[in-house]
Amino acid sequence: MPMYDPSLLYTDPILTDFSVGYQPQDLVALRLLPETPVNTPSGRYRVWDRSKRVWFLSRREPGTSANEVRGGKWSEDTFKTVQHALKAAVADEENRELTSQGGYADATFGGVFGLDPHEAAAALVFDSLALEHEVAAGALLRNTATYPAGHTVTLVTADQWDNYAGATSNPIDIVRAAMIKINSKIGRPPNRMLMGRLGQTWLENHPDMIARFTNFSLAQPDAFLTLTGFEGEFILVGDDQYNTNDILEATETLVSVWGKDVILAYVNERMSENDLSFGKTFAQLYPDGSTRPTDRWRDDDRASDMVRTHWKWDIKLTSSIAGYLIKDAFSATAW
Repeated sequence: MPMYDPSLLYTDPILTDFSVGYQPQDLVALRLLPETPVNTPSGRYRVWDRSKRVWFLSRREPGTSANEVRGGKWSEDTFKTVQHALKAAVADEENRELTSQGGYADATFGGVFGLDPHEAAAALVFDSLALEHEVAAGALLRNTATYPAGHTVTLVTADQWDNYAGATSNPIDIVRAAMIKINSKIGRPPNRMLMGRLGQTWLENHPDMIARFTNFSLAQPDAFLTLTGFEGEFILVGDDQYNTNDILEATETLVSVWGKDVILAYVNERMSENDLSFGKTFAQLYPDGSTRPTDRWRDDDRASDMVRTHWKWDIKLTSSIAGYLIKDAFSATAW
């Protein structure tokens, strides 16, 4: 039998649902750039300005026509999705070991733990796909050229948030300035703030922050929100380090996706075309109606089941004025 037989290929609905619903907990790019399904591999989308917030005079005198409300002005941009796909093998030996005794592992292999090897393979595949998306988002959103003038600030050593002795190190003022800038441009404050995990630890212990909680507990659930003065829906903290060494046997070389930077943005997760939002991940729909179908087929030559997930996407900033980049919020020693 050939190594790959198309007649044996089918889209596994269970594994597809698993891939669609599965989201690695330590990756956060899709919370800033929500997935927006599209029916074509490329196309045009509207970029709306602030004219839809114009106030029209509505008083009408008897016998006169009512004033007309005009639609907002808009421009156009394009997206072009690119297909990404990875596969993983589930060897027969692995399948027998992990699904023995009615779907549970034999005590010889560590006792009962009910692991589905095909779901584990699908998770492994999508973890890698999602990490690639995260790295691409980080490269775009940490680039000062991505933002319009006035929507970035680069902190010098004296101002960085881990410089506790610095008289001008004041994260509260920096975050507020970013919030004011976004609100002044779109009429809405940001509702997302993103930073790496180590950045959170430095920020939480900043003297200016601690001073706010002299008589309160840092253990309360909304402490971090209160510490920053940020009243958005989410503060996203990425456990974002990844291994740049593509040789599994070699020593890991860890790099942070979000580095020393902090990003604030207004994100609207609704799908309406005229909803203002910082950015989107345009994802093409496949014939089964999903954006991440998972195939499964038999490879007898390898004595394995093959699991493969596709994801065709393009990242676009749909409103750069809805974002703000704080560059080098922390020093190199923080990472």
